[in-house]
Amino acid sequence: MDSEDRKIFLWMFLGMVGITIASAFVIAVFISGDPMLKLKLAVTYALLVLIFLFGFVVLAAIASGVIDISKLLEDDSAAGGASTSRFQLLIFTFVIGMSFALIVASSSKLPDVPTNILALLGISASTYGVSKGIQAGSKDNTNASSTTQKDAPNTADPNKGQ
Repeated sequence: MDSEDRKIFLWMFLGMVGITIASAFVIAVFISGDPMLKLKLAVTYALLVLIFLFGFVVLAAIASGVIDISKLLEDDSAAGGASTSRFQLLIFTFVIGMSFALIVASSSKLPDVPTNILALLGISASTYGVSKGIQAGSKDNTNASSTTQKDAPNTADPNKGQ
């Protein structure tokens, strides 16, 4: 990222913080009622606006090509291609995250997360971790075998062919 992109993102960040502070100020000043309720609303909406704006900046960076997601699901092996463990982790995380967000939005309280949901996320994450371990191990074995073949002394008897 060059200095011009950094300046743009710095101004975007400062703008997001300014919008967040302005929204919290508007809620704190113009909403009538209990001061504690106003404080809760101001902080909640300020965080909501800030998260939304951060998400918007990330999407804008993806759309402009600053953040490259072309290899998001690609495997690091020599064959390349899509990684099923990465895809599974991505899908499970999005489905469970969106479900959790919808439950919170509809009931206005944090639900208890069942242990089987956490187990599914753990299995998915461990599948990804094991695949990365296998890839790293195969790279080390490939590098070690090529190094030992290059460094191995020639043990063939030069007088054998005579």
